[in-house]
Order: sequence, then C-alpha cells, then structure tokens
Amino acid sequence: MKTATMLILGIFTGLMLAGCGKSNTETVAVNGASKTTLLNPLTLQQFATPLPIIPVAAPDTTTVPGSEYYSVVVEQTSGYDFGLRKSDGSDFLTPISGAPIRTTVWGYTTNGIKAGYLGATIVARSTLAGESGKPVVVKYTNNLKNADGSLLTKHLLTVDPTVVGAMGGAMGNDPEIRIVTHLHGGHVATESDGHPNAWITNDPTAMTGLPADPISGRPARPNGNSVTYTYDNSQIANHLWYHDHAMGITRLNVYAGLAGNYFTRDSVEDALNLPSGAYEIPLVIQDKSFNEDGSLHYDSNALLNPDGTQQMVDGKPVFTSNPEFFGNVITVNGKAWPKLDVEPRKYRFRLLNGSDSRFYNIWLERSDGLPVPAGAITMIGNDGGLLPSAVSIGHAPGSALLLALAERADVIIDFSQLPAGVSLTMRNDAHTPYPNGDDVNPSTTGRIMQFKITKALVGTDTSVVPATPRALTPYAAPDNTRYVDLQETEENTAFVFDLYSGAIAKRLMILLNGLPFDAPITENILLNDVEDWVIINNTVDAHPMHLHLVHFEVVEKGTVAPGAYTPADGLGGMPTVAAGGLRPDTNPDGTPATGTSPYTVQPPEQGHKDTVRVPPADEFIGSQGYVRIRARFDRIGTYMWHCHILAHEDHEMMRPFRVQ
Repeated sequence: MKTATMLILGIFTGLMLAGCGKSNTETVAVNGASKTTLLNPLTLQQFATPLPIIPVAAPDTTTVPGSEYYSVVVEQTSGYDFGLRKSDGSDFLTPISGAPIRTTVWGYTTNGIKAGYLGATIVARSTLAGESGKPVVVKYTNNLKNADGSLLTKHLLTVDPTVVGAMGGAMGNDPEIRIVTHLHGGHVATESDGHPNAWITNDPTAMTGLPADPISGRPARPNGNSVTYTYDNSQIANHLWYHDHAMGITRLNVYAGLAGNYFTRDSVEDALNLPSGAYEIPLVIQDKSFNEDGSLHYDSNALLNPDGTQQMVDGKPVFTSNPEFFGNVITVNGKAWPKLDVEPRKYRFRLLNGSDSRFYNIWLERSDGLPVPAGAITMIGNDGGLLPSAVSIGHAPGSALLLALAERADVIIDFSQLPAGVSLTMRNDAHTPYPNGDDVNPSTTGRIMQFKITKALVGTDTSVVPATPRALTPYAAPDNTRYVDLQETEENTAFVFDLYSGAIAKRLMILLNGLPFDAPITENILLNDVEDWVIINNTVDAHPMHLHLVHFEVVEKGTVAPGAYTPADGLGGMPTVAAGGLRPDTNPDGTPATGTSPYTVQPPEQGHKDTVRVPPADEFIGSQGYVRIRARFDRIGTYMWHCHILAHEDHEMMRPFRVQ
C-alpha cells in the first residue's frame, strides 16, 4: 500500500508541525496530505467583544390573512466578523492582501433582517385552546449567490459525495447548494417538517422537483428555489429552533450558519412574571475552527480504496469528514468568547447547543475566586418547555448544567446576589467525545463567555424565579413498547486516515437498527397511540437522539445486563432484551446510578423533551446503556428520528418513522 503509506507520511508531517507553527497559527492536516494553517485559539482575545443580541423579526400580518407571515431567505455574506482578534485587540491580517481577516458565511434574512450569520428570532403564540395565537406561514428561499450575483455551485466546505444524499449517494447527482429547513421541536404537519430529501436548490428555474413518494414518505419536492411551510403552533410555550436539514450536508449547512431561534409563548408563561424584553437573551453556543485567513475550517481527510489509492468521483478525489467535529474556538451568537455587561438583577437566558458534536457541561466561575451563591442560577425549562420543578444549578463542575447537541436550557441568573464589578465566566468541562473522550483545554474550549456586573440597575426588578413553572399531565400507559438500537460498525470498502490513532482505518458506519437511511420503514405507529421507545446504545459514546413531531417523557435510564441484549440484525429484525435484562438506575458494573451518572434520569430531564442523551455502552463489561421515552404520536405522516451529532446524522444515523 505504497500510496497509502505516502499519504500517511504527508499527513503525519502536518501533524508534527502543529506544535511549532507561527505564534498565532497552528498547522494541521486536512484534505488528505495537504495542509492548512489554522488560527491558534491561544492567541485570540477573550471576553472583549460584546455579545450580539439576536434581533426579533416582526411578523407580516397582511400577506396571508389569519396568519403571521415570514419570508426567510438564505444568503451568503462575505466579510462577517466573528471577533477574531489578537490578545492585544489588534486585527489579524490576511497573508496575501494584508486586510483584517473576515469570514464568508451563510445566514437567514428573516422579514428583511439580515444577521449575516444565523438568523433573526421568530416569536409566535400558541394556538391551543384558550390561547390567542395564529399559524405562522414561512416562505423559505434559497438565494445563495456569489458576490457578483451569480448562483453558487460549490459549497463553502468540502462535500463528501459518497455520503447518502450528497451528490453520489442514493439520490443521484444532487447539487451541492441545497437547503431544507426543519423547525426543531415543532408540532407540524409532515409536509412542513423539512424532510431531508425535500430540498430546494438556489436556481429559481431548476426542475429538480419530485412528486410525493408514498413508499419512503417523502413529501413532494418543489421545483425552483423556494418552498412555503405552515407552522400551526399547536403546542405550549417553548424554545424551538429552525435549522437546515438537507440530506448528507446538514453538518456543513448548519456549520456555515443556517440556524435561528423560534419561540412560542402562551398564557402560562405570561403569568409567571419572568425576566423579559432586554432581560431575556438567547445564547446560541457553537464551536468553530478558522483558517489563518479567517475562513471556516471543517476537518476532512482523504477517502481511500482498500488498495490504498484515493477514491474518485467524477474524476475528482473524495475527502470525507471525521466521525465527529470539535472546533477549537467557542462562539456565542456568532462571536468568539464574547462578554455581556449586565445590571445587578435577574436575567433569563435561553441556551441552545447548536454545535456539531460538542457537549457542554456548563458552570460559572467568579473572578474573585469565591463560590457563586446557592440559588443564583436556576433552570426553569428545557427543550420541551417549562419544567414542573425548577432546578438549582451549582457553580462547580459537579453540579453543572449538561447540554447535549440540540438541547435547550431556560436559565435565570440573579446577578443581584453578586457584588458589582465581579465577572462570571461561563465554563465547560465536557469530554470530547462525551462522556469518555479527551479533556477540554481549560484556556480555550473550557471557556464559553463572560458576564460582567458593570451596569447600574434601571428601575426595580420585580421579576420572579418560579419554583414550579408548569404543571404537566403525564402520558397514559403505553399502547405499545418498541425496542430500537444504536450500532457502530465499519465499511469494508472505504478507508480513511485516522488522525487519532495515526493509522488508516475503515470508515465508521453509525446506524439505527443496523439499517441505512433508505431501508424500508420499520417504525410504523398507529395514530394517537402512546408508545414507549427503549433506545439501546451499543456504542461507547452518548448520543443525543431527537424525534421529530413529538415531545416525550424520559421515563428511565440504565443499563442492559451483560448477555441480555441481541442487536437488530440489519435486515429489519429489531433488537431484543431478555426478561429482566433492563436495569434502571444502574451503572454498567451493577452499582446504583446516582448523582450525575449518565445512567439515571437527571433533574433537568423532567417534564417533556424532544432530544434525549442515550448513555453509552461499556465494551469491557459487555453492558449497553439505554433510555426509555414515552410519547403520543398524534399526526399522520412520515417523520425523522436521528442522532443530533450532525456528523452522525449525515452518516446515516437517521431513520424515518411513520404514523398511520
């Protein structure tokens, strides 16, 4: 395997240079044997750039009578400023032009508000009985163009055409510039859910449409570059978010900037007298890496044939992504390590983990070294809305707030309990991958942002921290219990250089029930049935599993006794567990799961959720982690369930389910 050996030597040389590059950069391997120079995060300033306050888009109430209408246009922006400055505050300069480094990104322009990166917040009201809300109608338009106005044909990042749905995959020669938007957490009709293969291109004259497919459940795909969805808002107050969901390139489209907040309100939330207006602030947390010219960097490596030669598609070499992506710079609302000057009063922060693969274990650290007072940080809601009981979040790692991919946290911080002039640094110590991977760098990815109590109190703070934010009625006993599993295997015909082991390894296959995305649907559910799903994790990492359409209860977590589990066979046969094999609240070694163990339901997981952390297997003991969730499936149609580690989702850790 001479070719492969030469490739390894080229990449390994790049890796060795990583520790001895220029003071503001580090050199890493990317795109096989070629190298790129990254900005060194240790040389970037922190807590100097003001946190951007994401604007709220005003609804159009006349275009669609009886509804609130939004035009959401996907556009490219050149010269976006992530706040990448040297530690002394001066600009990094591009090597060629000498101009300050800036970044080309994608974002949503929502009813005329162009954020450049990400998108403006949409706020709607519930339409449930007794509420005053209206449906929201959104026209999504793909307007991705170059600066000269010509249609983009190449993605900002490297597209792997061997991934299903990405050009050379199951859907054929699809264009690189494709989008489809999913309202994450939305209780919506299947036609408006953002099916990953119901994408639109950026060409208004494109004839890429397809009729609905009753076999796969894909709704009709329109011609042209726009599609209109209706969100009826038939759900309680909640923090939803809209993001791209295109098959095979979701990780790239979201990383480029396609995400935005969507809040629903209702009378229960109104009555709580929570911090509001300027004191309710969304925080979209993401990790990034940047090349020395300021452009976005997303890892990719040469994909090899079994004989060591590089795989080719249409005469071009193929580069593939790693099983996970972890950036070395933390951004919040599109700025690197920002700061927020606050008054000594209560603030409501709506946190969203919008990263690709990184979990965050969040706690606050005082600049004076003293502990944060008990009760100063309170979680009142999660990704299912307000909690039945508020949860006090501690200041130390042992009592921190764990936030997996796509999870949200509704948190109130009472800055009046701290002296003026004190700064609070939001810290992170979640391993990568979670929970058994590498430590974070405490000087970079171990930091998120900083709050500085520097502003005078305006008026009187009358807002409150509710002890019992919302009463929720539990679901009825299940009509059916189904077992599903998460499996990790390898491809026999695709090899990639493994940056971690320094060797060539088979590309991982991370599948649900051992099945590819387009295999016949195995989760067929009767309308209005309540189902328990026992999700068994046979991999060594935790996976944040998301179900479209429903909000579910996290009933229990635990482990499967060694030898009690038979995995799905990859042919449509489901996994089985021997009688008594499920061990709730039990660690793999058989000891009780207490405290912050991932094998027991945590207080922030009470109430309803749409994304759940499935605890990992222990390959040495031979015990799998599992979670039992319960939901009522109340709309007919085909929806997705998938891991929300976006690199996993794009590598087919996603399957449809059908309600009929």
